[in-house]
Amino acid sequence: MQRYKALTAALLVVSAIAAGVAACGGHVDDGAAATVFAANDLPETGLQGQVPIADQTSGRSTAGYRKGMTLVGQSTLMDRGGNMQLAWYRNCAYVDNGSAGNHPLEGLAVVDVSDPAKPSLVRIVSSPTGHNSWEGLEVGSATGVMVAFATSRTNPLYTTLFGADNPNNDGIAADALDVYDLSQDCRNPVRAATLSTRDLFPGGIHGLKISPDGRTAYISTIKAFAAPASQATLAAVDISVPSAPKVIATWNWNDDPENTGAEAWHDGDISDDGNTLYWGTVASFANEPVKHTGVRAFDVSSIRNRSANASFRLLGKVDWTDCGDSQGHTVQFAKINGAPYVFAGAECTGVQYHVIPVGDPAHMTVAATYTTEASDPKNAATVANDSVTYWGHYTGVDSVANATTLFVTWYGSGLRLLDIRDPLHIKEFAYYNPPAHPNNVFCGFMCATKNEVLMSDVHYDRGSGNIWFAGVNGGFYVAHITASAGPNGLTVQ
Repeated sequence: MQRYKALTAALLVVSAIAAGVAACGGHVDDGAAATVFAANDLPETGLQGQVPIADQTSGRSTAGYRKGMTLVGQSTLMDRGGNMQLAWYRNCAYVDNGSAGNHPLEGLAVVDVSDPAKPSLVRIVSSPTGHNSWEGLEVGSATGVMVAFATSRTNPLYTTLFGADNPNNDGIAADALDVYDLSQDCRNPVRAATLSTRDLFPGGIHGLKISPDGRTAYISTIKAFAAPASQATLAAVDISVPSAPKVIATWNWNDDPENTGAEAWHDGDISDDGNTLYWGTVASFANEPVKHTGVRAFDVSSIRNRSANASFRLLGKVDWTDCGDSQGHTVQFAKINGAPYVFAGAECTGVQYHVIPVGDPAHMTVAATYTTEASDPKNAATVANDSVTYWGHYTGVDSVANATTLFVTWYGSGLRLLDIRDPLHIKEFAYYNPPAHPNNVFCGFMCATKNEVLMSDVHYDRGSGNIWFAGVNGGFYVAHITASAGPNGLTVQ
């Protein structure tokens, strides 16, 4: 087993900024070792994670920023832009997009990554839902079943972002999920079924997570106030037979006696045994009347076991207010030295990640927090003129069973690599903010011409040490850490 180490003898010490500068809102540990940069690094020029307006004006930002990482390969996906979520299976990657029209480049881009230095676009799979999967894309690695769906284009939020629903598209596109079979050839997804959720989620589906055994897809709506007590805000879909997906359990915010009104849902994750579901709640993204921002834990063992009367059983909840009137977003489950944690993200200006031990999901508390300097409210005046979003979005870990690293796509701050071996004292050890990629076919939500924007899930390939992610403008990326990365626990098998 090969372990990466910072080869400080061959590196140029550029700054005495502490390696732990990112932890706990950018606090610098007095005894930390100096940060070192290699000749091929392009360090950030301002705060941690910042794309300063001065760099945008001078053109410096178009080259990107990197420390301890290098690009292995890239597919621009024919310069289409509008790329959102990433999924993967075997040697293939899948990148959806957030456009709502009928352009030939819209849909699920299938990328062959057999040669990581030259990832190649194989095809773009289009279907009524695939034109606007937004953040709803995932593969069950145990089964080779992929689920993709479209958010509701009649929802005022998405109408604002993308324009009115395209009348040339099948109306089911706004309220449905597609199930694909990848098991025979990952380069040729076969659509096995389409399941309408129009009656289940009046406000449209948004969140998605597939269970570790690949048999269940958990989905949610972000428009909870559109759902009366008789309808769902969270549901479990049986995808064990890809050609016959079916809803087998639902949850409504009204099922929680402590709630005083609608509670919206964003994204979630599942424990490695498949028995506990953790889901993030939204405060104000959809103008919800009740301001819950946090995580809910459910016992879903009866769903996993396909028991009679399978149901969601609420175990516990934890909320926070340190990100303002905001929205909970990503929830990442992982074990660290045998102990289970969730890392819960929030899209806001403020604390981005909340570290929550979940050994007892009925009594969850926030044990630690993490943010970057650019996301820290105390630096709001410094970043005010940048016109860059400095929020954490989606994540990945090197190993759910024994995680050492949290990978975060941080919107305009690029990809951040965080050492979580001591989860209560997180430290950043590398970052990669790709060069700008202007002049794309689609230039809508999060389009940027002076910097890149990253929003996708992240995949760490333990066999090669390569890191896969997608950029809104630049397409699909493969990167790798270098010798100038700080101390970390990444390994290659």
